[in-house]
Amino acid sequence: MKNCLFCNINEVLIFENKYFYSVFDIHPVSPWHALIIPKRHLDSILNLSKEEWEYLQVAISGTIKNIEKTNFKKLYNNFLKKELSEKSVYFSKKMLSHIWINKKPDAYNIWNNDWDAAWRTINHLHIQIIPRYYGDIDNPIWWIRNIIPDLWNYK
Repeated sequence: MKNCLFCNINEVLIFENKYFYSVFDIHPVSPWHALIIPKRHLDSILNLSKEEWEYLQVAISGTIKNIEKTNFKKLYNNFLKKELSEKSVYFSKKMLSHIWINKKPDAYNIWNNDWDAAWRTINHLHIQIIPRYYGDIDNPIWWIRNIIPDLWNYK
């Protein structure tokens, strides 16, 4: 689509295959934060074809493999120089001073916010790859279950 940010992205690719490409998020919530984006403009993960689902799995593993080879100080210093968005300089500085900038992630959250009510801000399907580290938040077990107060603890 002509006005879609992800249909017109012009950044360094981490990974690419027939149906997907991945880039580093210019507003990361954690060092190594990346996005996997379908080349075809889609508004929902439910609209992927069977073949696209198979390529998505390859894109996820390929993206993580390539993320772990990246020099993040160099990446975020380049983001600083390019000023990719109004706030990208702020986010890049935060990543460069982050305590885990030189540490390989302990795990990853891999998710999709499907539609606006799920907090998606760009109306083009994209899969978040969020690196996680032991101790990065106080109570990581319950963070996603806390949508309705008092319903988070099912144990």
